[in-house]
This record gives sequence, C-alpha cells and structure tokens, in this order.
Amino acid sequence: MKKYTTILIDDEPLALDVLTHYLNRFPEFEIVHTFSNSVEALKFLNENKIDVVFTDIAMPQISGTELVKLATNKTQFVMVTSYTDYAIESFELNVIDYLLKPVSFERFTKTIERIKTSKTFVNNSKTISINPSFYVKEGDEFVKVMIDDIDYIEGMKDYAKIVCGKNYYLALKTLKSIEDTLSRFDFIRIHKSFVIPLKKVSQYNSKCVLINSHEIPVGNSYRNQLKKYIENNKL
Repeated sequence: MKKYTTILIDDEPLALDVLTHYLNRFPEFEIVHTFSNSVEALKFLNENKIDVVFTDIAMPQISGTELVKLATNKTQFVMVTSYTDYAIESFELNVIDYLLKPVSFERFTKTIERIKTSKTFVNNSKTISINPSFYVKEGDEFVKVMIDDIDYIEGMKDYAKIVCGKNYYLALKTLKSIEDTLSRFDFIRIHKSFVIPLKKVSQYNSKCVLINSHEIPVGNSYRNQLKKYIENNKL
C-alpha cells in the first residue's frame, strides 16, 4: 500500500482538528506534522519531502496560494477555504482540489479518491506532469475543468460560460480575464463574446469556425488574427 506523507496547515485549531480526524480514517495517509503558522510550514515543506499538503488559504503572513507558489519541493496541494472567490487562481496553481468549509466527510472522501487516482502519483514515486486545469464552483463544491476539454468560452456579462462537449460551467469571471490567463495555451478571442482553443478548430471560413459540433461566429475585428493562425498552419 502506497503511503502519502501529509502535512496540514490552518490557523484555526478547530479546522485542524477536523482535518486530522478525517485523515486518520485513511491509513495510507501519514500525517507528518500540523501547523498553525504558515511561515513555519513553508520552511518545513521546503526542507522535507511531502506528498500532499492540506492548507487553508486566508492566513496571516503567508496565504495558502502564496505557499503553493513559494514551495520549492514537488508537492501536491489541497486548498481548504471559507471563501468562494479563490478558485480562479487554480489556473496558475493547478492544485488537486478545493474544499469549502465546513468540510463534510463525504466531500473529503472525494478528495482522497482524487489524490489516489491522480496521475501525479506513480508507484516509483517519480512525479509526472498532469494536464493543466482549473476549478469552477458549482453548488457547495468545486469542479475540476481540464483545459484540453474546453471547446469554447462565451462571455455573458460578469460570467463566462465554459463549454466542454455537452457540458458547460459558469464562472464568475469576465471573458477578458479568462482570455488573458488562457492565452499561453493558444486560446484567442475571435469575437467580442467568444474565446476558443485554436488547436480544436476543424473548419474555418470568414464568418465562423467549427469546433466539434459547435459553430462559433468570427467578429470582423478579430478575423485577421485568426486568418494568420490558419495560414501559418496549412499545408
């Protein structure tokens, strides 16, 4: 049985007690240390090999999101938070999961299964990269969306509709902010209301593109940028 070395970080003692109680019910997870001080946690994390970190986000001195960015050892993070507006940062962080406080044991169990089935953990303990992803809040939990699954993103005022095949997700984020974040994955704006992944375009003309079964309009002011990409990638 694979053992996962684990640390827990939260400045609320009760939250630490809950996570400890839950994790103790999974013998494959070994709690190496718990921290209420994120500065001490970062020092320990960078000096020791740890498989999984459960961390609060809103903490004094070093926040959970800053902790992910400052960690030098290869470690997977599960973010635990009372706030719903941090999930978009997972574009950058690529964490295993987000848990919304108060965390139920049923929801915690889903996180454990996610960790155990993650491609990041393999038998020889070597780390391999996983597909880039981000989280969208639905109801009382966060849903992981793989960037490779996205067909297009439609702007709807303050929301963005992220379409993945027959499924879609609504993110409380402007289309411009998502476009800026995803541009490094070859997503471009082709209309004032649409951002698409260029690699998924199967057909193109001056008025629209076809991605899977979706016909998406091309705006006049965006046509030249799309045409340049098509020209550079034709036989």
